[in-house]
Amino acid sequence: MIVSIITVVKNDFRNIQKTIDSVYNQDYQNIEYIVVDGNSTDKTLAIIKKNKNKISKILSSNDKNLYDALNKGIKISKGSIIGIIHCGDIYKDKSIIKKSVKLLDSQKLDFVISDLEIIKKDAKVFRYVNTSRFFKPFMLSFGIQPPHPTLFVKKKIIKELNYYSTNYKIVGDFDFFCKLFKKKNVKWSNLSITSILQIKGGLSDGNIQDKIDMSNDMIKILKTYNFISIKALFVFKFFLKIKEMIFKK
Repeated sequence: MIVSIITVVKNDFRNIQKTIDSVYNQDYQNIEYIVVDGNSTDKTLAIIKKNKNKISKILSSNDKNLYDALNKGIKISKGSIIGIIHCGDIYKDKSIIKKSVKLLDSQKLDFVISDLEIIKKDAKVFRYVNTSRFFKPFMLSFGIQPPHPTLFVKKKIIKELNYYSTNYKIVGDFDFFCKLFKKKNVKWSNLSITSILQIKGGLSDGNIQDKIDMSNDMIKILKTYNFISIKALFVFKFFLKIKEMIFKK
C-alpha cells in the first residue's frame, strides 16, 4: 500500500532538511514523498534538489496559499493514503507511518489521527496537543479540531470532498475537517501516541488580527456545514490551549 507524504514549503531553508530526513528515515517501505515548493527565492529549492534521492516528486510553482499547494501535491500523488508533514515538523519516531497505516488498514478506516507536541526552539515542549484522544465532531462548534498534521486519510475521501478549499489563508484544514466529519458513514479512529513534533510559530500563531480573521472564517465555515456556530463557544478552545500548555503529558 503506497502512502504519499506531502510537504509544502516556501522560503524556509533553515528547516526543510530535517523534515526531509524525518520522512526518509521512516521504516515504512512504500513511501512516495512529494515536496511542493512555492517558488522559493532563498536556498530552499537548492536544498530540496540536493536531496532529490530522498524525494519522489518535486514541484515548484506559485501557489495561491498553503491549501492550493497541498491540493497540487495530492493530485500528482499515486498513493492510496495521504499524509501531510509541514516544513520544520518531524515524526516523533521512525515507525509513525507504519503504525498509522497498520491501524487504518486493520480496522478498515477512512482516516486516523494522533497527538502532536509543539516544541520551542530549545526543544522543550510548549504544548501537548492530545485532542485526538477525546475528540468528537460536535467539538468543531467550539473551534476545536484534531491536529491536522497527524492526519492519514485515504486519497479517495479527499477527492470525494473536492480537496481542500483554497478560500482560506489559515483555516482550510478546519474547513476540511468540517467536510470530513459531515460525510456519512466515514470510519475513523485515533492512534494514542504523539506522532508529530511541530515547531512553535506556525500559520495559526499569528497576530491579534489574524486570530480575529480566523474566528470569523471558522464561524462562516460552521454555518456552511450546518454546525452550531456561536463565537462565544470558542472560549472553550482558549481554555483547552491553556490546559495543553500546563499539562504537557
